[in-house]
Amino acid sequence: MKLPSIFNCSNDMALATDVRQYVPPKRIQQMESDLCALSEVWDNTPLAGPWGWSMTTKQRYKQMGFPQDSLPSDEWIQEVRRLSSRKYACEYIREMLREVDDDLLLGQEMLWREELTLKEKPPRIFKLPWSSSGRGVFVAKEYDEHVEKRLRGFITSQGGYVEDCFYEDKMVDFAMEFLIHKDHQVEFLGYSVFHAETTGTYGYNYVESQEELKHRIGVDEKLLDRLVTFHQQRLAEISYTGPVGIDMLKTADGHVHPCLEINLRMNMGILALILHEKYGTGCTQQLTPMRKQGFEAKVDKGKLMIVYH
Repeated sequence: MKLPSIFNCSNDMALATDVRQYVPPKRIQQMESDLCALSEVWDNTPLAGPWGWSMTTKQRYKQMGFPQDSLPSDEWIQEVRRLSSRKYACEYIREMLREVDDDLLLGQEMLWREELTLKEKPPRIFKLPWSSSGRGVFVAKEYDEHVEKRLRGFITSQGGYVEDCFYEDKMVDFAMEFLIHKDHQVEFLGYSVFHAETTGTYGYNYVESQEELKHRIGVDEKLLDRLVTFHQQRLAEISYTGPVGIDMLKTADGHVHPCLEINLRMNMGILALILHEKYGTGCTQQLTPMRKQGFEAKVDKGKLMIVYH
């Protein structure tokens, strides 16, 4: 049974709480309501379904009247929750750096912490295991009692945190987008390039051709191909079907961080790929109703963005 697509962008927060009826903050509720039409972008594609899966998502479909046998099991959702954690991304990148040996790869300093540990010299970036769009992420340019208090809060609320080097010379944010099919075949959908603020807050995605995006990334294609191959092989082994985005960055000296986080859900990069196929490079398109107050999504001269008035 085909499930209707829904824009439940609070799903990462629902995964953090791991409850059946998570209620997001009012601003996020408004975003989901204002941008609900955004789900039409991927609804009639092989990616149709919710923005992301959690116990709350499953409960929402049940309340819509969909029978139990049309929905994933609780055990499957718990595995999605584990795989969506930045703790898992730390394990994943350790394996990647062993198998894809290249002097240009970063990520050795991306570490999972379950106790307060401030050994490395700042600036450092700290992240909750489950969060999105910059929430639960902060940069410490020096260590003080405020940093310690915040990290103790991370440990109390979600059991730990991820620590990584803060790359002040970051030049490009990009991602590799995949679709894992039910037969565990992993389809590489393409690259996406986006802009994010220092704290990780989403800015926009470029709606351009793959050649244009690869030019923006500016990384040797042989290295990119090796990373794609690793991801396809590794993702084929996990118990998940659906869209996946793996966020990366390139620094000014050409080094590449190959796995900042793994998003087992729909994401703006995949939307940008779909929109480019539909409208082409440099397009302008209103995706949700225009509003004097509230949120709207649009493509403006080739940039996919969410605007708040």
